[in-house]
Amino acid sequence: MPQPKPTQPPGTKFIGSDGYWLVINEYGRLDREHRLIWEEAHGAIPPGYQIHHINHDRTDNRLENLECVDTVTHKRLHVGHRWIDGVWFKTCSKCGWVGPDSAYPTKKIVDGVRHTRGNCRPCDRARVQELNKRRRMQ
Repeated sequence: MPQPKPTQPPGTKFIGSDGYWLVINEYGRLDREHRLIWEEAHGAIPPGYQIHHINHDRTDNRLENLECVDTVTHKRLHVGHRWIDGVWFKTCSKCGWVGPDSAYPTKKIVDGVRHTRGNCRPCDRARVQELNKRRRMQ
């Protein structure tokens, strides 16, 4: 099956609908620029790893703003976790308290990774008490 011809020449850059810089390669396909920049400097990205924008600006593809992280770490970085002295910390979505990940009630464990709710123990306790109170009133 013949390849569709690109409407723009190879090397053309534009920002895609997801906010990342895209580059048309020599085959007319789209590559994410931040991945190309990382691979040019450090080689191939290992399976199970992703390129993270440290300042969370998808258009800032300076090499010093990029880091290669595993998928779980990448997800944690995007939901507000911070890595401090070998411990993951997060902020309670209800009261704003910052504490270690272990201080948050366990929601479930998937493939050895502990997924937690966004509320600290006291806020989660208050949430459960409020739910029980509503159930009793019905």
